[in-house]
Order: sequence, then C-alpha cells, then structure tokens
Amino acid sequence: IAYLGPPGTYSFQVSVTMRYPGHYEYVPLNTIADCFTAVQDGTVAYVVVPFANSSNGPVKFTYDLLLKTCPRPSIIGDTKVKVEHYVLAAPTTLQRIKQTGEDAVRTVYSHPQVWGQCTRYLASHFPNAARINVDSTAYAAALTAKEGNAVAIASIAAADIANVEVYAAEVQDNQDNYTRFLVM
Repeated sequence: IAYLGPPGTYSFQVSVTMRYPGHYEYVPLNTIADCFTAVQDGTVAYVVVPFANSSNGPVKFTYDLLLKTCPRPSIIGDTKVKVEHYVLAAPTTLQRIKQTGEDAVRTVYSHPQVWGQCTRYLASHFPNAARINVDSTAYAAALTAKEGNAVAIASIAAADIANVEVYAAEVQDNQDNYTRFLVM
C-alpha cells in the first residue's frame, strides 16, 4: 500500500488505520504523482492520497492527476480524517525563539495545502518568515530537525518520527478541519 510519505504524514496515518483484504506492507512515496504511477503500473495494490480539505478545498495535485489519468485508477474507498496541525521545531530553534522571539524563525516548511488551513496563525506569528513548499508535512518536520531558524507545520506523528518538538498545537484556522482521503 503506497502513501504520500515519509512515515508521519496524514496519508500514512490513514494507510495504517484502513482495513484492506490480505496482508500488505506500507510503501512511502515522495509525491502524489508517484502514488498514481505506482498504482497504475501495478507496483502497489493500493494507494492512499489526500483529495479535499474542508478548509482549503480540493488538493490540486490529486485533483489534476485524477482528471489527467487515463485509464483512471479505480477509487475503492475514502475516509474523512480530522487534521490538526502543529508547529514543530528542533530544540535549538525553540531555544532561539525563547531568547529572541518568533522573528528568529526565518523559514516555515509545509505541504502547499497547509498554508490555506493556517493563514491566521502564520500571519500573526511568522509574518516575515519564508513559506517553503515541500512534498509532505512529514518531510517538512524532517527538514526542521536540521535547521536552526526553521519550523514546520505538520502532524504530531511527524514530530515523533523526526525527533522535533512542538512549539504550538492545533494552529489550523478551523478546529473542525477535515481532509478526505481516497483509496485507489
């Protein structure tokens, strides 16, 4: 079962909680496009990809690939998951923020879909930080583990896997923030 990886993404969390017939291993892929390719060429039996968010609308990458893919993958299921975003940082970054304030943060990493879900928080806490798009929220967390002036917006599961700490919890604008995931 492939999912938008690495481990710690919301897609990963959905993958390991869904029920599938048989026994499978979980395969993290770098992009949504990689997930589509893997299921089309038979490399994997199933893929789990984000489709739409209640706060930010369709996940453009998935939507575009569904429109362009021929023959279309068979959608065999979907699930809606509550998405809670956390601001994550390396311990050295947290120390720097405590000493000099939030202006110490020069970069915020996350998946492009997340920006529209956390606009108020970002505007009030990191208005001058560069927003850098990455392929997944878990990858964003991994990047911040190595940088002293960066934070990530990702899941709590990504914090544990990347060995970073939580700076702020549940920073999404809408506390009823849900993402629909497709199983193909």
